[in-house]
Amino acid sequence: MKLQSLTANRAVPLVALAIAFSLMVFPLVGLSKSIANDDFRKFEKSTLVTPADFIQHAASQEIDIHELFFELRDYEGTKTCLMCHEEDGQQMLDSAHFKWQGTTEKVVGLKGRVVGKNNLINNFCIATASNEARCTQCHAGYGYQDATYDFSNPENIDCLVCHDQSGTYKKEAKYAGIPVNSADELTAIAASIRVGVEPTRKACLSCHTHAGGGDNVKHGDISTDLIATTREYDVHMGTDGANMSCVDCHGSNHDPKTGDYNHGIAGMPLHSIHEGEMKQCKDCHGSKDTIHVGTSVEEWLVNENWHDRLACQVCHIPAIARKIPTKTEWYWEDAGDMNRVPVTDPVTGKPDYDKMKGTFVWGINVRPALRYANGMWNRKVLNISDSYDSEPIDLGSPVGDYNDPDAMIFPFKLMKGSQVVDPVNKTVMVPHLFGTLGGPNPYWGKWDWNNALIDGAAVTGQDYSGTYSFAQTEMLLSVNHEVAPATEALGAGLIPESCMDCHLSDNVDFEPLGWTGDPLDGGMRNTTVVPTENNSNLLGVKEGSPVLK
Repeated sequence: MKLQSLTANRAVPLVALAIAFSLMVFPLVGLSKSIANDDFRKFEKSTLVTPADFIQHAASQEIDIHELFFELRDYEGTKTCLMCHEEDGQQMLDSAHFKWQGTTEKVVGLKGRVVGKNNLINNFCIATASNEARCTQCHAGYGYQDATYDFSNPENIDCLVCHDQSGTYKKEAKYAGIPVNSADELTAIAASIRVGVEPTRKACLSCHTHAGGGDNVKHGDISTDLIATTREYDVHMGTDGANMSCVDCHGSNHDPKTGDYNHGIAGMPLHSIHEGEMKQCKDCHGSKDTIHVGTSVEEWLVNENWHDRLACQVCHIPAIARKIPTKTEWYWEDAGDMNRVPVTDPVTGKPDYDKMKGTFVWGINVRPALRYANGMWNRKVLNISDSYDSEPIDLGSPVGDYNDPDAMIFPFKLMKGSQVVDPVNKTVMVPHLFGTLGGPNPYWGKWDWNNALIDGAAVTGQDYSGTYSFAQTEMLLSVNHEVAPATEALGAGLIPESCMDCHLSDNVDFEPLGWTGDPLDGGMRNTTVVPTENNSNLLGVKEGSPVLK
């Protein structure tokens, strides 16, 4: 009896040891699930060390790898992601979202050159150079604070800004895109990521809505309202409509054989146009000649070919900034008045002045401007095409007219303003506005335009004569969002009443479309000179300007 008892007592720990060893080598799915919170599971998870361990265990437990990994490990920056996603990191390094530039095929006179946010000039916050630490709040990376930034280091990529599924990630406004979240919050955000789940609307719009320095300021058709809007304001993204995500149209490149995706995201009209897969209206809706058959617009849109050059957006985006106002004019020459008291616009609820930026005009329910466009653009590019010879200076406009068979009429937001120039060298200048990394005299601090331009020129390499003034500028921006319900489209209904949406009214400026006025009110065709790739002198392209690397 004693021998039997002793043998039995010795057998218990031996059996337990054997079971524990077998569980380390062969995890039991059913058993693990049934006692998910006990010491057994803690012991089992303690054996997970390598990425392969986590992947195998997550698959066996039917849980997402991110949820499992970040339950046991802290998020320690992008290096944590690169443990498994090294190839993705290399793809992202070569993307326009990260580089903020790419080779262009769409800027007149500059084919083959590198353009992008890093060197384009606009009439909002003017330019990135010397102001990186403020602009790069919306960069898909960490720490892009000046021209020394290392674009070759994958650990500088910000994975969370796109892939956060919790909706809680936020970047600091003034520190080159560093997140405001605590270490524990970042780990929870990383744990929210799910394999195969696309970026949310909120993730995309957290950056794209605030271009130009505020919500809906720049484009006019991309506001925070689109995060959870209704079909009244956008039939595609309305939560009671198609409820589409941004990536449903702005897709990534994928391998047709394997279905694998990379980080090339569609949407750049000026450069990197082969990145991603951009859907057009007809890809989902078919051609206008078929989709409108049997509708009230069939007679004038399809049968008579009266309006065969109209892009879909012209009628289906009758107005932009329909819920959140947008800036339509911005006058930098008024900035710096410490005594001026801003006045609130009673219609938009927005201030007409900011001492840092100058005078503004805001708009709501803004009717887009119409222009012919063939896909090419005129743009002012730092040190390449930043000169001017007349006002208003064209900072950005589509190429095309009614004589161009490749051009269609599209809607655009027209932005007007004034900004600082060198009247001696006839150059649109880039001032240093923010922080001291771009020089000791930021305008937002010293309030001295001359010194801000000296700082800016030191960074950009622009030739500054020492004399400055302010010039009138204009810029056109593409409009593709805030698609209204069909019943609200221009021309909806029966003719002739529906014609009045555009004709015999002040709703359309016909002169830029090649008419002396409304053709239904006696307007006649006129002629215009349109810049082409062989006529680059109209754009102020500097002879011998270098190809940017």
